[in-house]
Amino acid sequence: MTDVLALIVWLVLLALAVPYVRRAKHPRAKTLAATMLFVLLFFLVSSALFFGFSRLLVALGRGDVLDSAGWASVFLALVFVPAFLFARWMIKRPPWDRPAPK
Repeated sequence: MTDVLALIVWLVLLALAVPYVRRAKHPRAKTLAATMLFVLLFFLVSSALFFGFSRLLVALGRGDVLDSAGWASVFLALVFVPAFLFARWMIKRPPWDRPAPK
């Protein structure tokens, strides 16, 4: 995948996140804050899982399983599904009712 194609895919996913977050967020949460939280958490969790699972496969000597489309799909599902569910759970929580710092 070229860098330009990867950038286009990333921008499309970000653009699709905005309407999803607008529907899924807690009613008291602000849309911009919920979108930023969703994107940040999705990125952090999916990155951590991707690099963790990649290192685990390489350490076990099984890095070659990702050459097959089926195992690569399973790998990506193990990375992106938990990241999506965690980010979704966080934006559905009510915002904190703390006073602003003085």
